[in-house]
Amino acid sequence: MKNKRITRFRFTTVLCLTWLLWACAPALARDVLLLHSDPAPTPWNQRLASGLIEGLGSRAGVQQAFLPSDSADEDAFDAAYDRMSEAMAGKTPDAVVTEGDIAFAFARKFRDLFPNAPLIFCAMDRPNPRELSECGNCTGIPMTCSVRENVNLIFAMRPETRLLVAIVDGTPESARIRKAVNRAMEPYLDRAQIMFPGFEAGDDGELNLAELGDTLASVPSSGAVLFLRFTEDRDGNPVSNENIAALIRARAASPIFLVNDAAFGSGAVGGLMIPAKNVGENAARVAIKVLDGVDVREMLPVSTEPVMRFDGTALARFGLHAPDGAEVVNPPAGKVEERSVLPVTGLAWALGLAALVVVAMLVHRRPRFGR
Repeated sequence: MKNKRITRFRFTTVLCLTWLLWACAPALARDVLLLHSDPAPTPWNQRLASGLIEGLGSRAGVQQAFLPSDSADEDAFDAAYDRMSEAMAGKTPDAVVTEGDIAFAFARKFRDLFPNAPLIFCAMDRPNPRELSECGNCTGIPMTCSVRENVNLIFAMRPETRLLVAIVDGTPESARIRKAVNRAMEPYLDRAQIMFPGFEAGDDGELNLAELGDTLASVPSSGAVLFLRFTEDRDGNPVSNENIAALIRARAASPIFLVNDAAFGSGAVGGLMIPAKNVGENAARVAIKVLDGVDVREMLPVSTEPVMRFDGTALARFGLHAPDGAEVVNPPAGKVEERSVLPVTGLAWALGLAALVVVAMLVHRRPRFGR
């Protein structure tokens, strides 16, 4: 309860400061409101904001507002609406950009805050038709995971991989991602296994943060991790990008590939990722068209193209080399220490049990002589 009060206090403070800065800043030709799905600035949402600001240039000013991170807390949503309505005092932005699912849900529910402003969603999956119809004057930048491309990339960079551990949460979007991973793995099933910790038979309780960390620490040297989506734990509690980055930094025992750069720089190898700044730049391109009078309903949502980016120190730690043409940052400054694999989770027990079964089958099939 204390943490919730602190979060709401921070949200109120940031929101008030945001609108105060808007009121006092020199007036530009247009105003764009950027709504975030976090209660405060984070490295991810600020990279996205910088892409939007730089992309708009002098065409419009960008004001940011931050929302409670739990969309199920209706009281917090209603309180945020009341505070924002009072702070805006009838001032309507010329366009609204929503970053993430929570901001998009807030903008749909409280459309009267921005009655005539075109809405541009980003940093989320493409909404279903019902949600698009609810927001009316709306288009966006869907953020689609490059599942097949990253699976192929893993086996191209590391042909000896015998286990792919795919990390997802229990949200409906993740169910679709799991199906995409299974399809992408079909060409490699003759030499490698695929596992979804928290969604395996006999272990289908999903994961909390502690179990996620244990899983990352127990993937064997012949394995690799594809980190796809983990926005909430099994109890529905929001999980921040900073939580994920801290786990990777402390627990990763095998190469971790990413589909966006939210946790990049924490020790993950990288991969074919969608950078936050690129999302913001693409949102700026759409916003400029909107500000020039193009009907937003005539614009089809176009996804941001991923880029191939790797962490040089993480590559060196696992003896990997980036493909030609890939961007490599953070080159190793010296000797890179390898981290041991600790058999501390159900994942390790499952691998051990599978090995015992194989051994037992071989012993059973051995020909017997002397009879």
